Amino acid sequence: MTEAAEPVVDEEVPRTTRPALDVLDRDQDRLLYEGDPTREPPIQPLSEGFDSAFYALSWYQAAGIRTLGHVDRVIEPADMLPLSGLLEKLLTVDDDRQSVYIRRRLVEKLDDACDLAYRQFRERAGERVEDAGGETWKDVDPDEESNPLMRPAFRQLDQGQAAALLNLWTGFEDREALGRWVRSLSAPTNGEKPSGLLDEIVASPPLLEALLDQDEQEAKVTRYRFAMSAVMPSFLSAARTLSGGERTDSSGPTHGAFNS
Repeated sequence: MTEAAEPVVDEEVPRTTRPALDVLDRDQDRLLYEGDPTREPPIQPLSEGFDSAFYALSWYQAAGIRTLGHVDRVIEPADMLPLSGLLEKLLTVDDDRQSVYIRRRLVEKLDDACDLAYRQFRERAGERVEDAGGETWKDVDPDEESNPLMRPAFRQLDQGQAAALLNLWTGFEDREALGRWVRSLSAPTNGEKPSGLLDEIVASPPLLEALLDQDEQEAKVTRYRFAMSAVMPSFLSAARTLSGGERTDSSGPTHGAFNS
């Protein structure tokens, strides 16, 4: 029996996971403490609370990407619903001492979820470095990196999910626009959208009316609930399916390739 040949390893091209891990660490720091005003929609930091329910919704979606879906180990989507009691403590309209304490404790607890994502990503990530000494990663500035986890695929998923939530938040003009939106969820859920979602919507006249009502504030509340309970779990599942194995070549004097 012939033995399988050993894979050829190019000793002249060292690899490091350092750039992606540095960027992931910075992404998580923004999530918890500093926010990211350059991201659309902006990420408001958990430690300071959120100016509206929409920013809370956007933060949770962003946290799913930046924790590889593990944010629900600390805050489940159901915890973010209005009647859970937690959401009101996360909104800046309520800045009493108890709210500040709850936010601080959540930040501390989420550190474990961030560490878990870091450890998992460390095993998955890999970049080519430019020189044999493996020093190119030092040229990568986490503050300049626009891709979450320094991965275009993660950025695409992040942007797709954020856009889907924004479309849902504003409501739909008619049944066709709603149907096209449900159809569009295949990409931002990585094929994990709930089965029969449109049938479920149509079977509930109050939900259907809220999704098609672009003006009433009460309809926004319903759409927020729908986003958290029906859509967000699929977004988290999609974040968990990304392997992080994209190869990025840092050739050239700058790290512009990382921003592709």
